[in-house]
Amino acid sequence: MKKSHRRLLGWGVGAIIIVLVLFHLGRSPQWRNFQWSRLGYLLIHVKLNFLILAILASYSSFFLRALRWRFFVDSIKKCSLWILFAAQIFGFSSIYLIGRAGEVVRPAYIAKAEHLTFSSQLAVWLIERVYDSIALVILFALGLYFEPIQPLTARHAGVLHGIREGALVVLILSLVGIALLVVYKHYSESFLEWLSQWESTIVMKARSRIVNFLRSFATGLEVIKNPSDFIASAVCTVVLWIVNVTAIWLDFRSLGGSLQHLSWWVAALTLVFAALGLAVQLPGVGGGYQVVTLLALRDFFHVSPEGAASAAILTWLTVMVPCLILGLILLLYEGLSIRKLQVIAEEEERESVTPGA
Repeated sequence: MKKSHRRLLGWGVGAIIIVLVLFHLGRSPQWRNFQWSRLGYLLIHVKLNFLILAILASYSSFFLRALRWRFFVDSIKKCSLWILFAAQIFGFSSIYLIGRAGEVVRPAYIAKAEHLTFSSQLAVWLIERVYDSIALVILFALGLYFEPIQPLTARHAGVLHGIREGALVVLILSLVGIALLVVYKHYSESFLEWLSQWESTIVMKARSRIVNFLRSFATGLEVIKNPSDFIASAVCTVVLWIVNVTAIWLDFRSLGGSLQHLSWWVAALTLVFAALGLAVQLPGVGGGYQVVTLLALRDFFHVSPEGAASAAILTWLTVMVPCLILGLILLLYEGLSIRKLQVIAEEEERESVTPGA
């Protein structure tokens, strides 16, 4: 199946899921009594001081991601923090505009700008995903400890139980992934030497491409061998997710009403739920993020439908709009476009599997 067809299929499935959730919401008594005027009032009368702080927290999260990426690649090359920061903005702007297909923009842009192999940066991206997955699971566990959720119905209790089991699975898979990466890093040379001699089953050209990719991928795992960079990147991850939660909490404070009394740990749990919604996203409009945020606030933390909807909208805008605005400015400054970033990503992907790349 062509990449464009896979993307259209993903959008279609995401759209169907979101429509079904909204249809279910529309049949609920709370939604039928929804007061649109109340929603408008909450969004219009936001407290600008908290909103500005939330936007600054959102921007600082991209800087922290860039700093963490620098620690990841420190043993390979001393990369420009500015390039790494621009890559975060470009990458997340691409995700917001074209969906998950934009994930490869960050490693591709860094690889091209810093003259590194795409496969090495893909390894860094994979480590980043593992770090963030573990951070979310820990955040979820701490959130439930400090802010226990009391489900009102058996259905809500079942959903919460399912999320707990899913979090446990994610944690186990992440730990297994780390173990596999460590083993591969330490034994990569022996494995690649064995693979290079496996002529009976692998055609020479295909074999050289695979070996080239895996060797570069192993290079990107250098952070695993460097204790200082490993610790620094872990500290960056902790600070990053504290900042991410604080941005959500500041959004709650800016809306006032009952939302301003929600604790920091409620914001943490809401962020974990919202992260689940990111799996179902429509390019340019989101969808899953807002729906899951609304449901979490309404069903688990007993926020009014209007308050939950306003929080879902504002938290998404706080994350997306500042990134897109700065992304547009940086694109104009660099003489790029989203389409050119996609082309760069496609070129780096092709070159990563050619001998000598």
